Amino acid sequence: MKILYVVSRPLEINTSSSIRNRATIQGLLDNGCDVDLITTAADPNHNSYDSNLALDRVNTTYLELSGVQSVLRTGRRLKFLGKIRNLVYKIATKFELYDNLKGVANQAEHVNIDDTSYDLVISSSDPKSSHLFVYKLFEIGVLKNTKWKQIWGDPFYSDITSTKKWNKGKIKKEERKLLNYASSVIYVSPLTLESQKSIFPEYSDKMKFVPIPYNARVEYPVVNETEKLSLLYSGDYMSSVRDIRPLYDAICDSNDAITICGGSDINLKPLSNVKIYPRISVDEVKKLEENADVLIHLSNKSGSQIPGKIYQFSGTNKYVLFILDGDSQKLSDFFSKYNRFIFCENNKESISRALSQIKKDNYKNTRFIIEDFSPKEVSKTLINS
Repeated sequence: MKILYVVSRPLEINTSSSIRNRATIQGLLDNGCDVDLITTAADPNHNSYDSNLALDRVNTTYLELSGVQSVLRTGRRLKFLGKIRNLVYKIATKFELYDNLKGVANQAEHVNIDDTSYDLVISSSDPKSSHLFVYKLFEIGVLKNTKWKQIWGDPFYSDITSTKKWNKGKIKKEERKLLNYASSVIYVSPLTLESQKSIFPEYSDKMKFVPIPYNARVEYPVVNETEKLSLLYSGDYMSSVRDIRPLYDAICDSNDAITICGGSDINLKPLSNVKIYPRISVDEVKKLEENADVLIHLSNKSGSQIPGKIYQFSGTNKYVLFILDGDSQKLSDFFSKYNRFIFCENNKESISRALSQIKKDNYKNTRFIIEDFSPKEVSKTLINS
């Protein structure tokens, strides 16, 4: 099968969506598909640039950047323009419905694509401008009959991380426009699927759930730690989205240790048993993961979106502590069927009890890899959905 995969943000920019896209493309290749990629060129000066996320075996077309992204790239190269770059970014993102890569849609009429060249086009967000680019290909008639699958890491109108609350009506209208041309619409959370079917009932028949594939399958030597656990939380923890304080407090008052790495708007105090880092590379996370006893999944405070880390952790045989928050019952109902995760509520007492049970070896049967989340299996589901 010949597939055109479109994502406006380069794979080399270290975000959860980039890791998901990389794993999805790898799964398509593993299933014998021929994949062409349309994206933008990565900027080595970007603070999240990670060359190890690049993929071989894909023919890549790079779209030209203009407008805000051109200014931002120049600002990263010329350090003295940093303040101007930040100001431009804040102004542009405040009033724009899409992300700052929206300008790639203007390149749609310049790409060399034939409607008969591909069996399938896949666009993947975030960023949501990925879908806008393919929408433009249909609008101007470059694509007419090719099937189009949209993968939504986060929804548009109901995205809990969105700061554009002032323009929800326009966002909903824009999302409906994008959904119209799609042959199928894929959500990576079963809760988001349920919510989206309610918001856009006219498109509910083409909406499907497909999980996120893990990026790497790693089977670590099994170590039974009964005295002191080493925990790892790797991910952002903005206070409006996730509440990390109960986890932090639980570890502070224990003999266990935790490493926390990710972006946030709160300052956690490092302690002898608490290490704090900003967002780090995938390879650095893997090194920390190797030395951890327990990997931490922290649920969002509200909404239907599920942090992608839970799927990445499923590619390992480490203990996974699944901290429930928000609509916890639905999350628990869905993930408990795998018999893989250790559930607790997002409060200090519940977290401490769960860690105590791990030390007693009560969860030893949960340490296995979920093959259903492998790139090959997930991509096979994606193709057939």
